[in-house]
Amino acid sequence: MIESIKSSEKYLYHYTSCNLAINFILKNKNLLLNKYSETNDPKEAREWQFDIGSNENIDFNKYNHDKLSSWLSKELKEKTKLLCFSTESGDLTGDHTRDIFNRGFCKPRMWAQYGDRHKGVCLVFDREIIEKEVQKQFGTDSLVLSGPVTYRNRNVIPKPFHAEDQQYLINIDHLEKLGADKYVSAHLSTHFKRLFFEKMDDWRGESERRYIVFSNSEELLHLDYNDALAGIIFGDKIDEENIITIMNMTNEKHVRHMGLKWKNCSPWYDYENPRYTQGIRNSPWGKGLRWNSKEHGESK
Repeated sequence: MIESIKSSEKYLYHYTSCNLAINFILKNKNLLLNKYSETNDPKEAREWQFDIGSNENIDFNKYNHDKLSSWLSKELKEKTKLLCFSTESGDLTGDHTRDIFNRGFCKPRMWAQYGDRHKGVCLVFDREIIEKEVQKQFGTDSLVLSGPVTYRNRNVIPKPFHAEDQQYLINIDHLEKLGADKYVSAHLSTHFKRLFFEKMDDWRGESERRYIVFSNSEELLHLDYNDALAGIIFGDKIDEENIITIMNMTNEKHVRHMGLKWKNCSPWYDYENPRYTQGIRNSPWGKGLRWNSKEHGESK
């Protein structure tokens, strides 16, 4: 998951605290799909406000605007559960000494915000396996959407009659023709990218990819990740006791462990720590590495 990786689509990254990793994610071998309305983005957490419009001069007076707006916001959000990952920030060359700044597990802001201020972990998952498990576990009974988040700043003043600016507009003509349930589905299928896969540019550093499940179930949803866990990156300030606990919980042969340590102005892999390296010194990707701390573990 570190050396000689050239594909920017191979892995997904999930930052979390040691408490959540040990007591829930690794213990149960699953990931919680959060409610869309409980994210930390005001765009997603707050109730959406919809305008109403018509191309057929329908009388708006018979509709309660606020009630109608609240209804559609609730219908779209309360059934929505999502699973969020970070991805690589750019293309990878296969040279881990240069690629480190583009890696999904080397995002200082993510470590500070989600990784318990560098005291937590970043779980590394095989993207292909995760996507197969999402479809297998939820795709039969629920609508599943996935994709990268795009980042763009939008003006608070919309263009209500512009084709690209109608995600917050209830078309009364279509509502009366389709009925409430079908209208919700139609609005979702038309505007899901703007509603669920777009955030302000300030979030760009997260390089987020998300999996959204629209489910009528009121119960919490969990994804059993099975064999998708490929490795764990330990934060710069993590406690030694947590390292030992987590490594003992994930001692499968296919799970790689590595720590990040900040040296002066940049992060680097903790190749000096025998706890991480004893299992890779004789591996195919470890034989070509220097292990002298002064050489920073760079390839020969």
